[in-house]
Amino acid sequence: MSVDKNKAIIDFLITCPQIYESPLYFNFVNANDSDKQIVTMASDRYTNKPYIDGSVNKQYSFTILDFRSISDMAVVKLSGYDSENVVDLSDVQALIDWISEQNELKNFPNFGEDCIIEQMYTTTEEPKFEGINDELSPPLAMYSITIRIEYTDVSKVLWR
Repeated sequence: MSVDKNKAIIDFLITCPQIYESPLYFNFVNANDSDKQIVTMASDRYTNKPYIDGSVNKQYSFTILDFRSISDMAVVKLSGYDSENVVDLSDVQALIDWISEQNELKNFPNFGEDCIIEQMYTTTEEPKFEGINDELSPPLAMYSITIRIEYTDVSKVLWR
């Protein structure tokens, strides 16, 4: 039975506290503070590695965009005071940490019985700062996190 990988990703991601507590969009940008968006990515066929038994090693990648209000205030130089921008980046980083933890626990999205997920990871150690939209009030920073899932498709295995 074929499983819709996009739905599987959504079902999986809403178990993450940083995503569950914020609005989540799929291939649609609604730029408000704390909104998250899943952006699908095409996987090049050349990354597929066929095996002699008919199984194929594949990749599924997607990006999460995270929008955060951003402050133009200088960093407070007093101990115990955190800049809004630093706190927001730390919160975005928590999503990367959660993905890493799920990989260690082998807790993966359900791609169905024909897919064996080998690993899931972010392509960077920190969120990528994509820029600021200062046409909005308040201005919004956009951070991105690309997540890659490597799996084996066994739907066309010749023998088991």
